[in-house]
Amino acid sequence: MAEEILNREYEVEWGGRVYRLRPVKAWILQPPGKPGVVVAMFRLPDGKTVRRIIMRLPP
Repeated sequence: MAEEILNREYEVEWGGRVYRLRPVKAWILQPPGKPGVVVAMFRLPDGKTVRRIIMRLPP
């Protein structure tokens, strides 16, 4: 599943523009007692790095 997430392109909005990017890194964030989310880190064409939630996990 991790390889599938990293090889797929996602739409990332930053500064009023929409980019289609592949994530550099992805991880699961799941606080105790709450449903988890998959967070991905993207590198924009101008060199900035942003994090976005790309998927919500079932409770």
